[in-house]
Amino acid sequence: MLSPNLEVNTDTSLIDPDWEDFAEFHDHYYGLAIDYIKNMVKGVSYENNVTDLVVGEAGFYVQSKNFPVAFYGDTGAADVRLLSESEAQALVWEATALYRAGDVQSLTCVYSDRSPLDSFFGYRIEGNERYELGGLRTSMPLHMRAMVDAQVAEDGSLASEWETDWLEEPKGVLVYQRTLKGEHLLITAPGRRQPFPLIGGFGE
Repeated sequence: MLSPNLEVNTDTSLIDPDWEDFAEFHDHYYGLAIDYIKNMVKGVSYENNVTDLVVGEAGFYVQSKNFPVAFYGDTGAADVRLLSESEAQALVWEATALYRAGDVQSLTCVYSDRSPLDSFFGYRIEGNERYELGGLRTSMPLHMRAMVDAQVAEDGSLASEWETDWLEEPKGVLVYQRTLKGEHLLITAPGRRQPFPLIGGFGE
């Protein structure tokens, strides 16, 4: 039986994949879980030209329109709020700084709906070793997702400086979305199944 608090993140499948078998592999490991979350989460759509974003009482999910295998969903509680433009800029800059400092497990930014994808994907593999596709820009993205996982010392203190006001704890997920109406939306959630990898499918 599936947990009522299910978190699905396909980031690990995007790291140097075998493209010949990718579609079959991805469907085998994530297809059922993605369908389950999308059926569970019914609510308000905050889509834009690059990302589907749905938020409801049962959780939320985000899925790339041009690259739908890029998916994140959580059936737990999430906080939703609107930001001013200056707050949105501060959020994006801080998430980028946290990623560079090694306190973000993965960072995804999509800057436009141009093809090929005008985006950046970065993932911390071990320690501060990173796998990256695309390039980070100074311009504001249409969509950003950061999986925050700040390093904590043995005594419980933060091993690196933590200044963000966006999360109550030094772990969790930040999702920024500029809606079709031009609103700056922020979603935060616990990201309870970190450290990664998250879900590896439901078995053979």
